[in-house]
Amino acid sequence: MLKLSPFRNTIRNKLMLLLLIATILPIVTSMVISYNSTKRSITDEAYEKNARLLSLGKANLQSYMQNINQKSLAVYNSINVPRSLYYILEHNMEDEVFPNDLSDVIRNRNLLQDHLLNIYQSVKEFYQVRLHVVAQNTTYLLSNGGGKIQSDIPTGNFNLLAKKPYIEPSHPSHSYGLESRSTDPGEIVFTLHRPIFLAPSEELLAQLSIDVKLNALIELNRQVYDAGNEKFYIVDAAGNTIISSEDESAGTLSDGRWLDEIRKGDLANGYLKWEDSDFAGIVFYDRVKTPMMDWYLVKLSPYEHLYRTADGIAKINSWVGILFLTVAVLATLFISFRFTKPLLSLIGYVNQIERGNLNVDIDIRGNDEIGLLSRRFRSMMQTINNLILKEYRLELANKTNQLKALQAQVNPHFLYNALQSIGTVALQHKDQQIYSLVTSLGKMMRYNMNAGETIVELEKEFGYLQAYLDLQKQRFDTSLEIEYRMAQEARSLLVPKMILQPLVENFFKHGFKQSDEEPARLMISCDLREQILIIRVQDNGAGMTEEEMTDVNDRLTIEDSVLPGKDSGIGLSNVLSRLRLHYSESASIVLSAAEPEGLIVEVRIPFGEELKAV
Repeated sequence: MLKLSPFRNTIRNKLMLLLLIATILPIVTSMVISYNSTKRSITDEAYEKNARLLSLGKANLQSYMQNINQKSLAVYNSINVPRSLYYILEHNMEDEVFPNDLSDVIRNRNLLQDHLLNIYQSVKEFYQVRLHVVAQNTTYLLSNGGGKIQSDIPTGNFNLLAKKPYIEPSHPSHSYGLESRSTDPGEIVFTLHRPIFLAPSEELLAQLSIDVKLNALIELNRQVYDAGNEKFYIVDAAGNTIISSEDESAGTLSDGRWLDEIRKGDLANGYLKWEDSDFAGIVFYDRVKTPMMDWYLVKLSPYEHLYRTADGIAKINSWVGILFLTVAVLATLFISFRFTKPLLSLIGYVNQIERGNLNVDIDIRGNDEIGLLSRRFRSMMQTINNLILKEYRLELANKTNQLKALQAQVNPHFLYNALQSIGTVALQHKDQQIYSLVTSLGKMMRYNMNAGETIVELEKEFGYLQAYLDLQKQRFDTSLEIEYRMAQEARSLLVPKMILQPLVENFFKHGFKQSDEEPARLMISCDLREQILIIRVQDNGAGMTEEEMTDVNDRLTIEDSVLPGKDSGIGLSNVLSRLRLHYSESASIVLSAAEPEGLIVEVRIPFGEELKAV
């Protein structure tokens, strides 16, 4: 016989080879795939990240511009107050309000200065505020000094008036055609121009212009881009640069051809890949469009910056892969030697169990699969021993339960015999009524004690119901009248035990009303019509509302329904379930209103092979 090589015959060697292949091959493959897919995954992540950043910058910008817009609307505050700015403009400044008194004219001018100063100080980035009054053709300018206003008839075209508010793109600040009195060298600003109308007409009273410094917009978007590696712009639809990460570009026309592509798409947001002599990378953008402005937030991320991160991650993955590969090889060798030792021990325990030692202590510790298998095997042996003991205990418990059942039968029989003795004493004392009541109660107990009889003749079930109603009639005396009707051909039909009494019991629980004028009436009838047994219980009690009756009938039409509240336990649903169980699903219980008052409960049982006469 050919002897196999030790390598092929040793499980340890086979396991080492298998584990080495199972660890080295996936790690090497993962390193190769990781390097090729990292760039793509980082790029996809950059798309989502930059979309979120630009969306945040857009929200901040909209909030800031809305705040500036609200400050410009302060002109319309308190329009009917004589000292308000709108009131002064409406009454043409000095001409109508204070036509003769020079001191009042000065006070009115100072009041105008206060209003402009309030607007100027409402936002710290406001550079200067200009108000041009149409009726006077006069411009009032509060410069960045925040001190006094200067006013004059402007020269040049700085008093051109727009018919709606708009944002003027970034530009060097100027004095709106007035003689410059400030030594401030000026700076790049953008301007909000708002026409002021005589409400509610379109007559133009004045134009308010607010110059805003760009530093607020720069700070709002500081976190949107990486200043050292990326470029950021806010440009309007006409191509004017509002702000730029390159400060010298603010207030000039953008020369980036990528802007033409963005405007051509006319999209709210997105990105495009761009390569030319000036820039190679991805252009991300988001659009802010309002009645006053149409701006784009644009971020330029070069490929070098994006792929630098990807290359770094790929290198890290490579080093981590090499480290894990080394650990995997060492772990493979270690596991291969340690794996076979507990297996040999487990085989020894199994041999002892085969020899009949079911209580052998399997002492193999560990949290790996072999340790788990050993614990489960030990648990299985304990379960087998417990099952053997349980069989003896069950046999003993069975005999105990039989004894308890016998005792449970003795007590009702004793009570039934005692009732018979009480009935005999009642006859001896010639008290026929007590004897009748005791007899009725005895019939009910004897009927209930016969637990082995679940199907009875309808006549027996009717007799049990009569005994129950005899006791109820004694309780309510003459205020209860009962009428029984049973067709002769229905007497010997077999029905489930205890189906009539729950139907009648509901009347005493919920429908009975005692009255001196009219006694309570209850009629129970059983008829056999066209192979259908019809049991009908009618009363003149309180009845049910239409909503309640509809709800109960709907529930009774659902298979295996359980009615909550008062119809639970051995109620209507229990009766219907037992009828459907013993006979057909077409068995039904229907509630309807009785005339002139009361309730009718009608039970229909299909008569077939399942329902046979004795």
